[in-house]
Amino acid sequence: MTELLELLKHQPKEVLHWLILELIRADAISFTDIVKAHNEYLQMLQKQEMEELMKLRGKVIDLWVGTKKDLPKSLIALMQEAKDKGWANITQEQIDKSKWNK
Repeated sequence: MTELLELLKHQPKEVLHWLILELIRADAISFTDIVKAHNEYLQMLQKQEMEELMKLRGKVIDLWVGTKKDLPKSLIALMQEAKDKGWANITQEQIDKSKWNK
């Protein structure tokens, strides 16, 4: 099954659209089934984003209640994570040369 999925992932969209249309025509799947699956996928993405937001809120609160001594290290770690996850458009060099990274 995973081999089939890998094969399908590399097909042009036109081929995938044709395949889906043929499956619908053959009554193997309905448009409603596709819409339900898509909605479930969107809900899963939304849940993941909410979990990430809650983690980020916790880290910001930790920065706020933390000590002045720990602030630079915590802020650098947060910006490193933001860069790694694509939340912040910043380079590694900017993080390394930051006034907080001393």
